[in-house]
Amino acid sequence: MNTMFQVGDFFVRVRDKGDRPKLTVWNKAGTKIVSEFINTATPGLWEQIEQLTSSEVVEQVRALVQQTE
Repeated sequence: MNTMFQVGDFFVRVRDKGDRPKLTVWNKAGTKIVSEFINTATPGLWEQIEQLTSSEVVEQVRALVQQTE
């Protein structure tokens, strides 16, 4: 999986890096906001990502990751 999309003011990339996907998010100015390995079973991580970005980013990324599991 290697996909990139826009959610509101954020540009999101999700790509496979070994055993789990890596999430990278940039704001509209091109500043990297998040660069983390992710999985759907880490609630604290999703809360942190939502604080740095938006709930829409989290919803779309979680849905994408769940589709590929």
